Amino acid sequence: MRFEGKLIENVAKIREFYRKTEISEIPDLEKRRIFVEDLKSFLRGLKVAGVDGSQISPLKDFGLPFGGVQAARLVVEHGKGKYDLKYKSGIAHESNLELERFKLEVEMLKEVMSEDVYAFYDGSFSFFFASEMSEKLRRAYLKEFEELIKLSEENETPVIAYVDRSYSRELFQNTYDSYVLRSYLSMFEFVEPIKRGDLLITYFKVNPTFPAKIEMPAWLEDRIEEVLKVILAECLISSTSGYPYILERVHKYATISEREKEEFVKAVGAKMLSYKFVSKLKGKGKI
Repeated sequence: MRFEGKLIENVAKIREFYRKTEISEIPDLEKRRIFVEDLKSFLRGLKVAGVDGSQISPLKDFGLPFGGVQAARLVVEHGKGKYDLKYKSGIAHESNLELERFKLEVEMLKEVMSEDVYAFYDGSFSFFFASEMSEKLRRAYLKEFEELIKLSEENETPVIAYVDRSYSRELFQNTYDSYVLRSYLSMFEFVEPIKRGDLLITYFKVNPTFPAKIEMPAWLEDRIEEVLKVILAECLISSTSGYPYILERVHKYATISEREKEEFVKAVGAKMLSYKFVSKLKGKGKI
């Protein structure tokens, strides 16, 4: 839609446009509520893993066409005081930074697939189905995703992708699902999952604002309520009571601090890199 004149002069027309696209009546979506009767008993012995990552943007101001990636994995066994924290890191060309971070995160998830654990991933697995990217890059993401889903099913290890604030439009075309469902869902309710390829996608309201988007492998179709109970329990013991405890903790570990970024820049330095090294890095990572 285009207008004559400045954008600010057309506010009334824009408001009218948005009014027409608003959903006046929500379709009759099936919804159910999740309960955890005895939280302490439910958590006792429950083993969960969380994976998150962070990155340092390409250091263009220093003549460095690459950045750094880091992923952390935290495994916690509730009620036993046991935990295990591991890191992986690397460097990648500017054209390949996001993919390399994703690979690291998926690799760390794969390593716990043989354990009796619920594995949480901070983010979405479905973004590369909808986002604009080259077909070659999409295939690279898909390869990592399919290997993870295969391992998950073979080892019967639930993998849970959690998106705190989602801007997806899986259910509605003209507005974001979470914005529509925030008033439709009551606390601890979720909508009946929809299937997208190898994924089940649902929205689960675990805080008073917007429902979280939950993605899990389609093979978990008969275990949806079990998985959502684990998510709810993790949320109830977090500092906010609305975000999984395991992801809250691992996010703090995964984050590259400003001090670490400064040290990284100082340690690497543009003069340490030869053109041959940069060319090799680009050749390996460019999509």
